Amino acid sequence: MTVNNIHGFNAESVRELKPKKFTAVNYLRNQLIFLERLRTELDPDTKAGTMVNMQIPNIDMALDEVTNE
Repeated sequence: MTVNNIHGFNAESVRELKPKKFTAVNYLRNQLIFLERLRTELDPDTKAGTMVNMQIPNIDMALDEVTNE
């Protein structure tokens, strides 16, 4: 017996999907976008705001290192 519907997804359609290639550059860019958007939402005087502000330059440097190689 073949199951055609798994948790609301059409099983045939799911089998046809091809996985995306997710590189380190894509990951770092997504992290940087997320942190920059989060920075606008947080108060910079709070601990969370400070941690986000400290992490952005680290991600930016890592992105520069990966893209320059």
